[in-house]
Amino acid sequence: MSRKTPGDGKLEITKAAAHALESLGTTFSVRVHTQTGEASLGTMPCTCRGKETPHVHYFIESDLFRALVPGSSVELMVDETDRRLHVIDA
Repeated sequence: MSRKTPGDGKLEITKAAAHALESLGTTFSVRVHTQTGEASLGTMPCTCRGKETPHVHYFIESDLFRALVPGSSVELMVDETDRRLHVIDA
């Protein structure tokens, strides 16, 4: 968990994870601990590697992520039947 996640509610994920979550749609249900809410997929163009290597960062955004502890690890589990993402402490 990034130190920024509790502040902005954004959980950065890999491109592969973003593609796996696309089956849920752009907005979907998310469960973090005992709380359920909504989340959405997002992207952000970036030049953190320099202007010569522009790329895209992928993230999931939810107010529920503000309760996550920086430095902790989580696992993401997709429930396609209920169109829900489960965020579980690793």
